[in-house]
Parts: sequence; structure tokens; C-alpha cells
Amino acid sequence: MKVSIIGTGDLDTISKYAKVSLKELNKLMKNTAKLLVSIDAEVIILPARGVPYEFAKLYRKLGGRKVIGIIPARCPFYGKYTPQIIGPFMDVIDERFEVDSWYDVNGNIATLGDYTICFGLSAGVMGEISLMKYNLKYRGSRTKLVIFEQTISKKLQKEVEVDIKPVYISSVNQLKKILV
Repeated sequence: MKVSIIGTGDLDTISKYAKVSLKELNKLMKNTAKLLVSIDAEVIILPARGVPYEFAKLYRKLGGRKVIGIIPARCPFYGKYTPQIIGPFMDVIDERFEVDSWYDVNGNIATLGDYTICFGLSAGVMGEISLMKYNLKYRGSRTKLVIFEQTISKKLQKEVEVDIKPVYISSVNQLKKILV
């Protein structure tokens, strides 16, 4: 099983706007990582600061099998910024999955796995979630989006939910029932 992990690059944003402290968020990510290790799931991330990097570190520390990093290898628009955005965070990946651009990252990361787990919202995360629509509708993806509700300020808009059909949860036990 492959699981994409998406979430904000600024952890303070989660604690500022959502219903969880940084300590609680770290515990939630650690327990989620333990679950993924226990079911031998591989993890897919964009190697960048915040949730993706911190989650991948926990997952690896706990004995996770593989972290796959989706890499915008040839982006004509933001390519020159790629090294500063992801360079310091590449140490957690075991395998590279290269796509052409940052747009391809945003358009695909949330549907590369069997499930996508979301910790917190940001403009980038909203882009990743919104673009799931096209892979679900036109490319036959069956990826399920699971959002830890306490890490967001409110649920997604109905107009987005109708296309994505997210599952909101509040505990790792609920996640376990979905994944196992």
C-alpha cells in the first residue's frame, strides 16, 4: 500500500488556526507513522519543510520501509527555486519519482497513493486537494482523501467535497479502520 502525506509547510499555521497544539500534532503524526509502519505502507511526499518532512522523519525513525519523494525535475517556471525549496529536505527520501513541473507535483501527489492523509491546510495543500478532482474523474484514480479534522480550521467547502469526497477523522484508530 502507498500513502501520500500532504500538509502545510508552516506547522505554526496549524496550531494557530486549527484545533490542535504543536505537541498534539506531533503526537498525531507519530502515531500515524507507527500505524503506517505496522501495515508496511510506503509513504509518498513532496520533500519540503513542515508536515511532509517532519512526518517522513518520524516514519523513517520508526522503521518505515520506503519514502518516495515526488520531484519537479524540469520546471520551466519555478525550476531555479527548486533547490532552495526541496534541497534541504531530500535526506528523508529513498526513491525519487520525477515529474516535469511544480504544477505536475500539485496535480498528482494526492492521487499517487491508495490513500492520501492530510494534516493541515494551506494554499498549496488546497491546490493538491482540488486537483485530485481531475485524476479521480478522468484518470480513474481511486485514491481516498483522509483529513484529520482537528488539523484544519473547518471542513472543505461543499463545492469541493462533491468532487473529492473526503473522509474526516479525529483519531488514528479511525484511520486504522479505514486502512486495514
